[in-house]
Amino acid sequence: MANTFLLFTYLIFIAFSAISATAGNALSTLDHDNAIPSGSNFTFVCDRSRYTSLGLNMSNFAFCDSSLSYDVRAKDLVNHMTLHEKVKQLGDNAYGVPRLGLPNMSGGLKPSMVVSTEARAMYNLGRAGLTYWSPTINVVRDPRWGRTTETPGEDPFIVGTYAANYVRGLQDIEGTENYEDLNSRPLKVSSCCKHFAAYDVDDWKGVERYTFDARVTEQDMIETFLLPFEMCVKEGDASCVMCSYNRVNGLDLDCGIYYTNFTQNSVRQGKAREEYIDRSLTYLYVVLMRQERELFLKNDNETLPLSSDKIKKLAVVGPHANATEAMIGNYAGVPCRFISPIDGFSRYANVDYKIGCDVACKNESLIFPAMKAAKSADATIIVAGIDLSIEAESLDREDLLLPGYQTQFINQSNISNIKAILWAGYPGEEGGLAIADVVFGKYNPGGRLPVTWYEAEYVDQLPMTSMQLRPDDRLGYPGRTYKFFNGSTVYPFGYGLSYTKFKYSLTSSFPSVHFKLNRFQHCYQLRYETDAFRPPCPAVLTDHLPCDDHHFNFEVEVKNVGSRDGNEVIIVYSKPPEGIVGAYIKQVIGFKRVFVQAGSSVKVKFRLNLCKSLHLIDYNAYSVLPSGGHTIVVGDDIASFPFKSALVQ
Repeated sequence: MANTFLLFTYLIFIAFSAISATAGNALSTLDHDNAIPSGSNFTFVCDRSRYTSLGLNMSNFAFCDSSLSYDVRAKDLVNHMTLHEKVKQLGDNAYGVPRLGLPNMSGGLKPSMVVSTEARAMYNLGRAGLTYWSPTINVVRDPRWGRTTETPGEDPFIVGTYAANYVRGLQDIEGTENYEDLNSRPLKVSSCCKHFAAYDVDDWKGVERYTFDARVTEQDMIETFLLPFEMCVKEGDASCVMCSYNRVNGLDLDCGIYYTNFTQNSVRQGKAREEYIDRSLTYLYVVLMRQERELFLKNDNETLPLSSDKIKKLAVVGPHANATEAMIGNYAGVPCRFISPIDGFSRYANVDYKIGCDVACKNESLIFPAMKAAKSADATIIVAGIDLSIEAESLDREDLLLPGYQTQFINQSNISNIKAILWAGYPGEEGGLAIADVVFGKYNPGGRLPVTWYEAEYVDQLPMTSMQLRPDDRLGYPGRTYKFFNGSTVYPFGYGLSYTKFKYSLTSSFPSVHFKLNRFQHCYQLRYETDAFRPPCPAVLTDHLPCDDHHFNFEVEVKNVGSRDGNEVIIVYSKPPEGIVGAYIKQVIGFKRVFVQAGSSVKVKFRLNLCKSLHLIDYNAYSVLPSGGHTIVVGDDIASFPFKSALVQ
């Protein structure tokens, strides 16, 4: 009987996005009082021919001169506008100012929007293409969320690191990254981190994102929901942050057309000042002017990779076996071509393709031809999974199961004989070739799961509308994410296999740090479990410590003890001292990806900030450094060492 391999083709994140460079240039500005429009470095959207057609002299509008600083130009644009014109810019749509030559704008998907360097080139090629406001950096709190596909996962540190690097990649122009005056630093395009904040419910059992009120504790807000945005702004220098649709603790984050409708009368009645509008619009226009995925989950007896010399007839079955558009997920540009899984596998073997069923899989009639193909083949690939009909923006998942009869289809293909599982996700336009290259060993996968794969019953234990991250015994809620969930899983966060094997060993460590508190640094009390050890000085506020001056270093040797070259992702976690009420189980504090040749080893150095790596957010939402025995864990408890923080008054 042929070996069977299962491919899941839905992905946790894939996104390429940016705001329109064209739209950004349309709103370039300058200070009315301090600047004279004598330059000639005008932006594209301040197009001289368009101004001429409107009967306007562009030289009279200094905000079109891109050689001037962003804040100066923004102030000038605001100073040119009447109160009515300003108010019209405060809602979801910016209505433009025709008398100033400024076109209408809206925050939607438009032509002439592409990414980073490509955005500049695309403008010169004409108004074509597609882009998005990115990156999406909401932490995956619940696996049912329909937009999980857009995010980097459930760990706030990883999401924040991704955000900062994504933004830098979009915005930075080589040689200008370290400008002292950020308001004069040129950008390729503007990157917009979204959605601020605590947004991860779209449409679940009649609860929609537009009306949902996310009730979030200050502890969870600071520790989890806000951290990626803090890193996006502080480390990525993002020029834009998009608000979310929902309320947070009763506060509406997106007021729609409210300001557009009522602000002008509020100014006339003395309830609001026009200077507040000027300040908000100046900030807005400054922003507008700045402008290896597959992973193994199972590979019994090293069944994969397949050999093209031995596999002459390959059955490729399942709803995604001939996938094209489904491979690119949501928010994607127009691809040049698609290479489906059967196209990819055809490069290695003679493929017998049978669909078996579609994604919904409500009709069993096509399953039997697929089973017949599987029985007569040397090996069988089942390409199963979901698509945007199951999870998408405005569409949360109902459960964690495969749709319809897909599970039965897999079972009837003899689940006991399935030797390997590869999670390909939404692999992109040439995803079929990428999948085939992995299955036949041309590429050695090294990916890790960015989210926990919970058992199906997990979602029956708590509603999506509960924003609580920590477990609640009173309500019977388990914790959310690997940081607070300690139950059984299908696959844990950070899991992933390779065609080779790695061995870790610590070659150096930094075992302790000692703080002598001065008279301005006070011990901070924490809540402990009843039988837990309580240090004399439990913690100190990180704001009271010279955190920037304190780091710890250690080195890990990673040895490839297998027979194939490969990549390894080294994930470093910290565990807090035992017994602190509400503390996380562990949290990611660093990660690096290294390539190691078979039989060789590499030494990887980590330098981590003490406060950022060992702090926790207590019940009162303060960032504190606990005293006592922390644990630094490298990999899945492959290597670890104790780390003691001592606080002495």
